[in-house]
Amino acid sequence: MKTLKNWCTGIAMLLVSQALYAQQDSIHISGSLKGLKENSVRVSFADDAGQNIFFKATAVNDVFTITVPKQKVPVVARMDVGIKRDLSAIVDGKSVGNPAPPLDLFIYNQDINLTGDALLVQFADVKGDQENNIFNSYKQSVRAEERRTYLIYNNLFNAQYHGEKLEATTEMLQEEAGVNFKKIRDKQKSFVAQHPEAFASVFLLSRMQNIYTADGYTQAFNGLAAKYKDHPMASGIKSYLKKVSNSLAGSPTVNFERKDKAGKLIRLADYKGKAVLLDFWGSWCGPCRASHPHLKALYEQYKKDGFEIIGIAQERGKSLTEAQAAWTKAIAEDGINWVHILNMDGIEKQDLVKDYNVMAFPTKILVGKDGKVLLRITASATDDIDQALAKIYGH
Repeated sequence: MKTLKNWCTGIAMLLVSQALYAQQDSIHISGSLKGLKENSVRVSFADDAGQNIFFKATAVNDVFTITVPKQKVPVVARMDVGIKRDLSAIVDGKSVGNPAPPLDLFIYNQDINLTGDALLVQFADVKGDQENNIFNSYKQSVRAEERRTYLIYNNLFNAQYHGEKLEATTEMLQEEAGVNFKKIRDKQKSFVAQHPEAFASVFLLSRMQNIYTADGYTQAFNGLAAKYKDHPMASGIKSYLKKVSNSLAGSPTVNFERKDKAGKLIRLADYKGKAVLLDFWGSWCGPCRASHPHLKALYEQYKKDGFEIIGIAQERGKSLTEAQAAWTKAIAEDGINWVHILNMDGIEKQDLVKDYNVMAFPTKILVGKDGKVLLRITASATDDIDQALAKIYGH
């Protein structure tokens, strides 16, 4: 009997110690989200060992608590709610739409508290450890622009598919969203520069390749403190920087010889003495083609000064004939009357997309009169090319 009693006591002490250990080794994510009611809250993240884990809780009167394990270093988590927030519609029997963005937060070593609106959970206030508090200060600085832009795109979608009345013309709303994006971009860059030791800076920078030139992105990462430069979140940044290192300012260009769509031989070396923009694009690429009106304006402004554009198309046709058809059709539709070459036509001798380490479209590389790279930018959300051309030509 005494032995059984000792055994039971031992088991009880073990369970108590495990419970205490679990409490000490866990943190609580608690909060109140208006309109959540008795719906669920979900949190997912890859832990500091790289394992994807998922947690779920049911709220009571808008209030919830989720217990998750502490992490040795901050990790990025995504949180969403069990309420329909996605934009969706049925068009010709097919579903179209966009998922609502989740809330980004960091799981680390202290409890977290959230407050906000369940339908707009991505804008909730997040407070807890220092890393979350710093990140929350950034999110507060851009909240007005991000929230307004989100509501604009909701209005545009619902007007198109559900007959909702537009707040203004489509052009006015898109222009307002564009202005907001530029404000957010500038605030992101400023935050990263002013908070070199924050994990939030690494997190933001991991998503910001398209709003810096290759040189600007390199400088931004080099400006960070060493604290999180070896964090797994930084590995993608370092991989990207390695790939664009051959096209930083001052780098020699990779020469090529290709026939244009008229059959004329184009040699990049022949353009020395002129500023040339290499525009990597494709007929299938919406952002590429959306950038063409602005490129046309720049070409019209500076071609009399000797400025040239060489469009390098990466097409998806199964055959060269298919690729050529899609390519020439897009050129005609967009009215882009500069030099054009097709990467597939001659790719067995030289793959220009590979040689220039193009990872996304559009990628634009501005080459100076000396034949060396001036800048490289992915996407078209900045005015870096405009500023560089104004500096070259003085107007």
